[in-house]
Amino acid sequence: MALQRVDHDLAADAMRALNKIRKDANGNVSPEVLTRLASLPAMLRTSGVLPSLAYYTAKRGTENPLEKAYDVVGTELRARICAVLGWDEAGRPSLDLDFLDRLTQHLRGHPADTALLSARLEQFAVWLSRLAEALEREQEAAAAQEPQDA
Repeated sequence: MALQRVDHDLAADAMRALNKIRKDANGNVSPEVLTRLASLPAMLRTSGVLPSLAYYTAKRGTENPLEKAYDVVGTELRARICAVLGWDEAGRPSLDLDFLDRLTQHLRGHPADTALLSARLEQFAVWLSRLAEALEREQEAAAAQEPQDA
């Protein structure tokens, strides 16, 4: 049996999130959304896990493509956290204040988990950032191929 690499799972999860964002945006993801996706690794490194999660919780929604993107990424971040901590969160898809409170309390009692979560979430975020950059280039190339109206 071949061993599965963790980064392959993270890449697949990031691609699934990006595909969901593309579907929600009817196939064309705005530069604003792509920029926000690309900035997630830096946010996690500079702000830390809990402030970044709080930001994504505050920004998620269903009104526009950017809010929907925050919700999709929040869902994946929550799934990564639950996988690392061994929490069963079936049926609870995105970030919310109850989840953040539970995570905060857990990390206060298990400080070593903070470093593990930081590393795992940042790895996911790097994949998402790379894929967002690739999508941006793909969309730019497709736009350049479109006939120009005179």
